[in-house]
Amino acid sequence: MKRTTISFALCVCFSLLCFSSCVTNNGNKKVTYFPEEVWRVDSLNDFQDPNSQFSVHRMIETPNLVAFWEPQFGESPETCEDPEYRIPMTDLMNEAEKMYCFFRDELKFVEEGNSLSDQYRLMLYFFYSDEGTVYGGGTDEKVGAMWINPNRVKKGPYGAIAHEMGHGFHYIVRCDKGRVFEGSIHEMTCQYMLWQYYPEWIVFENYHLVGFLEKNHLAFLHHANMYHSPFVLEYWASLHGKDLIGTLWNTVEEGEDILMAYKRHTNLTQEAFNDELHKGYLQFMTWDMERIREVSAPYINLHKTKLDQLKEGWWQVAKENCPQDYGYNGIELQVPAGGGEVALHFKGIAGAEGYEAINLDKAGWRYGFMALKENGERVYGETCSATEGTASFTVPEGTANLWLVVMGAPTEHHQLNMRSQTPMNEWPYQFKLTGTQPLQSL
Repeated sequence: MKRTTISFALCVCFSLLCFSSCVTNNGNKKVTYFPEEVWRVDSLNDFQDPNSQFSVHRMIETPNLVAFWEPQFGESPETCEDPEYRIPMTDLMNEAEKMYCFFRDELKFVEEGNSLSDQYRLMLYFFYSDEGTVYGGGTDEKVGAMWINPNRVKKGPYGAIAHEMGHGFHYIVRCDKGRVFEGSIHEMTCQYMLWQYYPEWIVFENYHLVGFLEKNHLAFLHHANMYHSPFVLEYWASLHGKDLIGTLWNTVEEGEDILMAYKRHTNLTQEAFNDELHKGYLQFMTWDMERIREVSAPYINLHKTKLDQLKEGWWQVAKENCPQDYGYNGIELQVPAGGGEVALHFKGIAGAEGYEAINLDKAGWRYGFMALKENGERVYGETCSATEGTASFTVPEGTANLWLVVMGAPTEHHQLNMRSQTPMNEWPYQFKLTGTQPLQSL
């Protein structure tokens, strides 16, 4: 039986070039592949028959893509009689072709010259349907594919196309290399690919940022954040180049998740990985990464953390915001008048009543301060790790915003299982401040 793989997401030059061959960067000619069986396509579909559900008589080819549409659209979805189903195919296919080249040439998700994608165009099927979901994956272990409904592609930016094309690339990586990552990283990586292509993603899909800021305490790779959070991948790319994530996908070893692959690729110990990630979370308070700094400027200083006030000036993170493995809390602090030094007394309390008590011997934290000055300059404090310890920070003159960032930093990595109902590690903590106090608690 022919195999079709689908990944789910909520979510050409316009001319008919039937059977024309197209040339890749390395000179190889691509062809359009006609599978015998495809998900959502009639089992007896004959691509040569103009009366079939999908046919070469309703087809557009570009150098890297081929699009088919159902008969109800007419000669073209762009001129569909019903405006509710009309799709700007010229613009969409031009943009999709650019996306494909960007994912291949810039993000390096396939190894050109050594990939099935050298031979076959990626396939797009357009359905005359009211369904609001778009899908991506592949078929026959040969070709990437997308299944598209009009509701998500009536106008640009075509975020849904970029996301689902990402799934098509992941399918080809599996075909080329024999393995890929499993779990929530598929959706997270598609969002990373989308954001790399459309820097304004954080604007036109801002609801994902809103969702992430409600769940940033959850474990990295937690399924609840898989659509919300390309941010760690963006941080890694800011350190090592935008093609890093594609490299990790193409070089994954048996049994690895992306965190393990990243540590291997960068030769980081668990301790060094935790230190590096915490430094990234300090940057997240103001999205201080070169590529996204300007477009993300409206969304700085938005993190919130619920805290419980204890006696004698102590605070404790609330259960609902307690950091899990590699989750974090951003706690905004009062800016002391005239600057000066602020100090923190930190106490990790793994196993405290009311919190998950799992893998307590692997408990760990990272914590530190950062300041945003009125002139836009960022100043970062030291990343600290003692289970019970102190940290201090000299608040710069002209500081507008002051933050304490605490991260759950296990001393040993444990992989997440999306299908498991096993409780997550939780790393509760208490702290006391001198020279400042939390600005607000949820």
